[in-house]
Amino acid sequence: MLAAVVPMKSMELAKGRLAPVLDAAGRRALARQMLDHVLETLRQAGLPAVRVASGAGDNSDLNRDVTAAAQAVQAEGATDLLLVMADLPYLSTDDVGALIEAGHRSAVVIAEAKDGGTNALLLRPPTVLGFTFATHRPSADLHAEQARTAGIEPLFVRRPGLARDIDTPADLVQLVSDHPAYHVFRHVA
Repeated sequence: MLAAVVPMKSMELAKGRLAPVLDAAGRRALARQMLDHVLETLRQAGLPAVRVASGAGDNSDLNRDVTAAAQAVQAEGATDLLLVMADLPYLSTDDVGALIEAGHRSAVVIAEAKDGGTNALLLRPPTVLGFTFATHRPSADLHAEQARTAGIEPLFVRRPGLARDIDTPADLVQLVSDHPAYHVFRHVA
C-alpha cells in the first residue's frame, strides 16, 4: 500500500524567504494555494488518502515531523511512502506518475529541486532512510548517500514540475509570469 505525505511548515512560518516581497498574510495565502494545488494533484493522480505532516508551532522540525509521519503510515500498513513537498505549483499528475513508476525500479526515488534540495521522495519501506531536509547542504545528495549506505541504488526523477519549488523572490516573479492562478501575487513582479 502506498501512502502519500505532504510536509508543510506551519502557515505562520511558511515561505519566510519571501518576506522581502510578501507580507505575512501574503506568504500564508501563497503557501495555502500551493499546498491546495499539491493535495489536489495527488488526489487526481489516484492517491485519495493524503496526510499533511506539519509542525504545530514555532519549533517545528521538518525532519522530525516527516519521520513521525513515515513511522505512522508504516505502522498503519503502508509499504511505500510518497513524500511530496507543499511548494510545487508546477506539479502535475504526470510528475506523480513518474515517481510511482520509478518506485517499481528502486526502493528510493529522489526528485531533486533546482537548488539540490529534495522536493519528493518515494521510499520502500517508508522508514528506509533518515531525513536530511534543511541541513544547509543539498539534501538530494544526502538522501542518495544514505540509500547507497543502505545498499540501495537510488533513482533520480528530474522533471520541471518536481524541480521548480518557490523559495526566492525570483521564483515568485517567474511563477506569477507563468501561471494565471498566481496572478493575485503580481504586485511582487
